[in-house]
Order: sequence, then structure tokens, then C-alpha cells
Amino acid sequence: MDIIVDLHCHPSMKPFGRSFSANQQHNVRSTSPANVWYHDRPSIIDKAVNYAAQLTKFRQSDFTSSRMGRVRVIVASLYPQEQGFFVNRLGSGPVGDIALALATGVGQRRIQVLQQLQDYFPDLQDEYKFLLELDGKSLTLPTGEKVCYRLCGTRADVEIALQEPNTLAVLLSIEGAHAFGCGLDFKQHPTQKEKLLNHIQQVKAWRHRPLFITFAHHFYNELGGHAASLTGLVARLADQSYGMTLGLTDLGHAVLRELLDNTGGRRILIDVKHMNRRSRQDYYQLLDNEYAGQDIPIIASHGAVTGNAADHHLFWDFDINFYDDDLLRIARSGGLLGLQLDERRVGSPAALRKARGHLPRRKILFHWAGLVWNQVRHVAELLDSHGLYSWGSLALGTDFDGIVDPINGYWTHEQLPALSDYLLMHAHNYLGDRPPLTQAVNRAVSAEEVISRIMADNAMAFLLKYLPAN
Repeated sequence: MDIIVDLHCHPSMKPFGRSFSANQQHNVRSTSPANVWYHDRPSIIDKAVNYAAQLTKFRQSDFTSSRMGRVRVIVASLYPQEQGFFVNRLGSGPVGDIALALATGVGQRRIQVLQQLQDYFPDLQDEYKFLLELDGKSLTLPTGEKVCYRLCGTRADVEIALQEPNTLAVLLSIEGAHAFGCGLDFKQHPTQKEKLLNHIQQVKAWRHRPLFITFAHHFYNELGGHAASLTGLVARLADQSYGMTLGLTDLGHAVLRELLDNTGGRRILIDVKHMNRRSRQDYYQLLDNEYAGQDIPIIASHGAVTGNAADHHLFWDFDINFYDDDLLRIARSGGLLGLQLDERRVGSPAALRKARGHLPRRKILFHWAGLVWNQVRHVAELLDSHGLYSWGSLALGTDFDGIVDPINGYWTHEQLPALSDYLLMHAHNYLGDRPPLTQAVNRAVSAEEVISRIMADNAMAFLLKYLPAN
């Protein structure tokens, strides 16, 4: 399949943020920062700032970059940005606003709105409406090309979009169940269950219903414990410690049951990224106790592995990443792990230092792709050792534009074809060197098939299986 699928990115976050100076209208000009096609290719200075301060102000998953990088199918994550970022240790004055505008790239007017939010749910609805405004509408790029994106809620929608030249198929997910209206003032005004269940029903009635939701995110949402996730400047400004040791709450169980309810075929699947290890284990127990025999895949839309005793030195061992028992649950459920292109997740400090020790561009691309390949190899050998197919549960979930620090050389969607090429080199080297795989079916696969599965095929098979037909 000569296309690329990104299981998790945030193409609307920065343009939606910039739209607040234009009365929340999706600017129809592709040269406007309030447009999802606005192309902001990183300059040498942008890359230097990213390298030195881990700040990524340039856009990574704008739809022009997607088009240039052969990304035809995108799962765009709607994300009401949490107030914990913007009411922080610097307060809510100009100094704090400027610092967060620098770190997030969403604009100071957007930050001021977020600081005053009383409920996340209207913000979720507004970002959805923002994407609806140009859905299916032709737009001319500065190059003269006519392009379009189509929001997709069904298999038929995706198939139609892929048949149209110059059209992107855009599916939806949600990052953080706080989006339903919880987690803002939980100490003084705990959220009522009925409110959340009502909001979930409203989202389930959308024409383009989200396929899955990342249940936790950066701050406590009253539903369950979250994993430590912030680093650098943002970690110094925002305190995410409250709730990090908790498991799922009673309210969290009620919300999960409502999301998983399949009345009318309207289930919203659960993405376990950002849940801490205790919450993930509670969720698995819920599935075992109440949903045994049902086809409910476990998704980690953007993540990395923690490794084991043999390769632990290569990986980042924190519970925002996934342990071997998580990876086995994902594979056995028919789920997916989307490989995240964030250098704060993909390698240990030692592995990152080694990858940085190269100057020629081809060596930079090869060695940073090697960090991603380490993830692939670990999953493949783990699954093989348990008698499972090695190559069916991995996809690409870049998390681009999600306040990430991209791995060097692979800055935006535009560079994903190069990532595919360099991963192919690693796959050829691995499979041609007597890999320690015991299952014949895992050894017999070609390098080309492995990379095609990661870059598109596994995700497409998953999306077409779990989307409604029409």
C-alpha cells in the first residue's frame, strides 16, 4: 500500500488555537495560520530551538505536510487543552501566557480563553465544528494544487476519500476523557455522573463519531490515575502530580461502561495511552470481568515500550510506556500500538546520546530510525516468544503537533516516506541476519511487508474492521 496512515496526531490544535483571533472561524485561505493546510516548514532556527529547548513551534501534521508525505489517512485527535497547562506556577498573567504560547504554539488569545474555561465539553464541540467548516470543500494551495479533506465516520467514507485524488481521509479520536466535562474543579465541585453520560451520548450521535478516546491525559480528570508525561519547560511550569498514583475511580468505571456500550453499534473504543499502570490494570480487569468474549481491541495510539532485562538499556522505563504484559494484551485483543515519534519516549538517555553522535544527514536518518526499529524488534521478539504473530499489532502514531519533541530528521509528516525507507534498511538487516524468531511465519515475512504493515496496512485493516459500514 503506497500510502501512510497516522493513527494519532493533532492537525487542528494549532490552527484552531489561532482561529480565536478570527472569531473561531476556519479561515478559508491556506496561507492563514487558522487553516489546517497552512504550511510552516521548520527553518534551521526552528530546528536549533527544538534541539536546544525541546520546543516545537512549527507545524508537523498540517495537511499540506501530510500530502507531501503521502499521508492519506489521518486519525485527528480532538483535544480540549487542559487548564493545568495555562493556570500554572507563573500564574495567568502575561509572563506565563508568553511562556506557554512559546511551548504550545496555539496563540495567546487561545490561552486566555482556556484559562477562563468553566467546562471542557463546549471546547470539544467547537474543535469538531472547526473541522466541519472545510469538510469536503476544495481549496487551492499556493502551488496551484486543488486539495480537499473529508471527515470520515464509516468505511464507506474512507473508501470514497481514497478514491478521490488529492483528498485526505480524516477520522476522529479524542485525547482525554476530561473532554466530556470533568477534571476542572474536582475538589470544590466534583463532576456529576449524569452530566458526563449525557455528553458521551451527544458525541456518540455525531455524524463522524470518534473511533476511540485516550481515556487519561496530562492531569487528573476524576476518572483514574494518569502517567507522568511532562518534561522540560512545560514540566517546570505545570504540576501534574495530583492523582498520578490512583487507579480507576467509580466515576471512571461508569464512564468506561458508557463508552463501551454498543447499543446501536455506537461503541467508542478505549485508548490506554496516558493511563498509569494501575489504571491500565484496572481497565483490563473490567474487560475480563464484564466484557469477556466481546471483540474489544486494546489500543495504544501513540506510545513506546519499556523493554525487559535483555534490552532494558535501550528504552525509557516509565509507566507512560508499555510493559511486556501490556504489549501481549494489545496483540491478543487484536489491538494496535502506534509508534510515537517523540524522542522523550523512544529511547533511554544512553540510546539518545548514541543517536545524536552523527552529522551526515543519511546517518542521522538511519540512526534515529534505528530507535524506532528497536521498538519494532522488541515487540516482534516478545510476541514470537509467546507463539503470536510478530508483525500484526504495530502501526504509526506520531503524536505530531501534540507538544512533542520529534526524533531528529523526522520533523513533520513530510519526512515520513524517508522514515519508511530507513526502517526498511533496518528490517532488511534484521531479517537477513538470522533473527531470534522461533515461529516460521514470523521468519518468513519480507522486510517490505513488515514496513508496509507498520506504515499503513495494520492501521487500515483495523480502521476498516471497527468503523461502521456506512
